Amino acid sequence: MGIPIKVYRYEIQGTAADGQTWQTSGTMTDEHNDVLAVFDSAMRISFQQLTSGKAVFGKPGVGCSGPYDIKRIVIEKS
Repeated sequence: MGIPIKVYRYEIQGTAADGQTWQTSGTMTDEHNDVLAVFDSAMRISFQQLTSGKAVFGKPGVGCSGPYDIKRIVIEKS
């Protein structure tokens, strides 16, 4: 019997260079029971969301540029 695949939901919130607030969120799967890889994946996906304009910003239309400061990270099993 193999390792069961786990699904996690993540939400990361923070601020940017000019004080804008931002939030990224999503889901990911863990096929290898590797919690460190789950954290790394959440951080990588979140950064991609921030740099591609797919994050939710506290001041819509203002945009958000780095450096980015992380204020809150939640990763929970779905």
